[in-house]
Amino acid sequence: MKSLLLVAIGGVAGTLVRFGLSVAIPNDRSGTLAANLVGVAFASALLVLMERRGVTELRHLLLPGFCAGMTTFSAVTVQVVEPISGGPLFLAENVFLSLLIVLIVLPLSRRLIPVRK
Repeated sequence: MKSLLLVAIGGVAGTLVRFGLSVAIPNDRSGTLAANLVGVAFASALLVLMERRGVTELRHLLLPGFCAGMTTFSAVTVQVVEPISGGPLFLAENVFLSLLIVLIVLPLSRRLIPVRK
C-alpha cells in the first residue's frame, strides 16, 4: 500500500510539471516533445542513482510515479494520428531523440554518480 501511495504522489507531481510545461510551451507538439525528453533524461539519471544507491521508496516515487506522470505516450499517439500535429515523423522524432538522450545521460550519470561504499 505504501508503494501505491508513493507512485500516486509522484504521478501527481509529474503531471503538474507536465501541465507547467504545457503552459510554458503552448505548442502541443513542442510541449509534448519537451516533456518526454526531460522525463527520459531524468529517468535515465535516476536509474543510475537507484542502481548505485537504491532506495525502493524513492524508486517508486520518482520512476513509475514522477517520470511516468510527466512523460506522455498518449499525447504522442494522438499527435501521430493527427497529421497536423506531426504525423509519423513526430513519432520517429520522439523515439530517436529519446534514445539519443539515454545514450548521452546514462554514461554521463555513471561517471558523475559514485557507487555507495
